[in-house]
Amino acid sequence: MNKTEEKILLNGKWNYITDPRGKYSFNEIQQLCAKKKLSGEMTIPINWQLAGLNNYSGVVWFFKEFDSKIFKKNAGSPQILHFKGVDYFADVWLNKKYLGHHEGYFQPFSFIIDYNTLSKEKDLLIVKVDSPKEQHGIVWPHKKKLIKGIFNHHDCRPGGWSFEYGQDQNTGGIWNDVYISLDGLLSIDKIKVTPHINWKSNKAAIKVDLLVTSPCKIFKPVIIDYEVISPDGKKISKHTSFTIKKGSQKPSFSITINNPQLWWSWDLGSPNLYTLRISSEHFHEQSIQFGIREVRINDKQQFFINNKKLFLRGTNIIPTQFLSELNKSKINRLVAFLKEANVNIVRIHAHVNRSELYAAFDKSGIMVWQDFALQWTYDESKKFAISALSQIRDMVSLHYNHPSIVFWCCHNEPGEQINTIDKKLYKAVIAEDKTRVVRIASNYEEHPYEGWYWGHKERYSASPMGPLVTEFGAQAVPTDKSLKRFLTAKEISKPDWKKWQYHNFQYEQTFFIAGIERGNNINEFVKNSQNYQADLIKTAIDFYRRKKFNPITGVFQFMFIDCWPSITWSVVDYFGKKKKGFYALMDAFRPLYISIEPYQRKFFVQGKLLTDTWIINDLYKNFNSCELRISIGNTLIRTIDKINIEENGVCFIDHKKINSAFPVKLKQGNYEVKFQLFDKRQILLTESSINVELFDKNLKGE
Repeated sequence: MNKTEEKILLNGKWNYITDPRGKYSFNEIQQLCAKKKLSGEMTIPINWQLAGLNNYSGVVWFFKEFDSKIFKKNAGSPQILHFKGVDYFADVWLNKKYLGHHEGYFQPFSFIIDYNTLSKEKDLLIVKVDSPKEQHGIVWPHKKKLIKGIFNHHDCRPGGWSFEYGQDQNTGGIWNDVYISLDGLLSIDKIKVTPHINWKSNKAAIKVDLLVTSPCKIFKPVIIDYEVISPDGKKISKHTSFTIKKGSQKPSFSITINNPQLWWSWDLGSPNLYTLRISSEHFHEQSIQFGIREVRINDKQQFFINNKKLFLRGTNIIPTQFLSELNKSKINRLVAFLKEANVNIVRIHAHVNRSELYAAFDKSGIMVWQDFALQWTYDESKKFAISALSQIRDMVSLHYNHPSIVFWCCHNEPGEQINTIDKKLYKAVIAEDKTRVVRIASNYEEHPYEGWYWGHKERYSASPMGPLVTEFGAQAVPTDKSLKRFLTAKEISKPDWKKWQYHNFQYEQTFFIAGIERGNNINEFVKNSQNYQADLIKTAIDFYRRKKFNPITGVFQFMFIDCWPSITWSVVDYFGKKKKGFYALMDAFRPLYISIEPYQRKFFVQGKLLTDTWIINDLYKNFNSCELRISIGNTLIRTIDKINIEENGVCFIDHKKINSAFPVKLKQGNYEVKFQLFDKRQILLTESSINVELFDKNLKGE
């Protein structure tokens, strides 16, 4: 017998009172509430910045009246008050009874409600939310105590690096659902699914660990029915029984799946998902999805999924500055853009996102490198360490069942703290999860910003900071149309650089290091900026991919999309407008890619084209007896046949084979030289191109 979940959704209109310095006691707040001395009304869930509390930091008291009559008919069953996300500290009262405290922005948390706490009339829920601004100079930015990662300190958030404005637009608030559920005699608090694949027998043993809470001992064995539904709809139904004591306990059971349908990244196969349903007369039905796959990394930092070595074509993402606004539509758009750009893995950069995003990556076959919410340096006290260890365990537990997550990473750019707090975090994650790759940190030594923070983009020829590069890139200015949505016409035509800087624009790097020209107007500046970013992205990826597995094992471009209206390293702006860099990323990340290195780009009209060429194959498919055709316009200038390209390999063709004269009929001008790869059936497999400039040999006009 299945028990249907009953619940009261508490989303919607809430009253609130602002308390920026946290001076009010609970009793004082009750009096203000009774006298209707309220600050306003807010529709929950939402981050309070989006609800009109602009640049507000500190305490907000929230109030919600509701009728719990549905539960008063079920006095013998536990009632659970659930919060799916509150940023950052939360204290909760129901009808004057204090229920408890929670710290952290990303974790769901809950409280058991004593039936006697419920009112005979209207019930009043009071939630004190505190999202403070950390003290400049003393705490922020180098000794932070709030575990919020990029939501509290980052160069892509409002104010960027600014000491004065870097904590603007606080992310505080009740940003996710609030509800009360009526559980059965038992509460299933956690379901942890761990697949183990036996490659020899082609079977998967699925271990299911439960966290069960009961208010009392159940004297007869509890029968639990469970059902596993395969991706193609086949069902395996079984049952088991447990003796349940009062309090929490961790029963488990296992099920064997023959010929498992594995979860793959989209470029290697199908992201197959299984469904597990668990039911009993003592609790409402639980249903989760999981994938069967195995991931590992070797001592050369080469990544394997299901025993297949895979080059990681990655990017960093911060989809939004405010988690409440990341709805289904925005998630679907992001996934579509990532697939279009040929990205097979995303690094969720220095924060933990909402569950719906991970579910979308599970379904789409996009792998995830999941950072913990630590960005740069933090307090080194014992109290902070205890909180960080607790929260990183929460992260692993909360998202354990998502097959898309293949990496855990404890800290972004910790500097020397990689040797202190990060070691403890690393051990904690290893203890929680032995099925994924765990990285202690993503530190500065694997973040080459050639051509942006130093040097020039041609230095990528040395493939710096490998073998696994987790950040690289350059900024690009969004289109004039996008700029007008957050800057005035005057701030655009005669740039107010301080305002641009607030929106993350980096003046010194743009003009002094990258050497981007302003041009005669904003459109020319946008074009120059986007051309530079696109060229840097393609240059870097070309050099890295040519050294695939020798020694480079993967690259993560920084950054894919803007999290707020800004001017950053993104290739897609906040409004969904693609920059030129997006197409450079898409081209250079093709699973079957032709990378071209010309010896020169300017020639006399009757000169010869010389290039070194790499055909890079990330697919597990051999391409034999292929033909590479090189042409200008409709004129074929060179054909190279009998090319064999090994699965997951690199085929190099040196300039001795690509030594071709330009057609006599060509005149002075700019031309596109196209490289096209055909299989033996004359089907086009992939293509790339380079631009060249031809000059009259008589130097006319000079």
